[in-house]
Amino acid sequence: MRATARFSMTKALILGALGVLALVSRPAVAEAQARGTLQATATVVDTRPAFEGLQAARTAIQAAATTGTDSRTESQQSVVTVARTRDRLVVTIDYSRN
Repeated sequence: MRATARFSMTKALILGALGVLALVSRPAVAEAQARGTLQATATVVDTRPAFEGLQAARTAIQAAATTGTDSRTESQQSVVTVARTRDRLVVTIDYSRN
């Protein structure tokens, strides 16, 4: 009976080792299938209007701070409005879309 038990144990170890080898070899096949081409798209956005709007906002804030009243500054692509409350300064930048 001991010989049969030893044979079963050896058989189980060999089958386990084969199972592990089968599992280890599978990811290489999947990795090879994953290779291919990748397509990407990009949208180029002109940042000039945003920087011009920020510059107009800076000018409007300086004017509001100097005069102590609300101010409004208009440029070709944006309108900046500065409104003052008791404890806040609200700056709104509206960008025109062409």
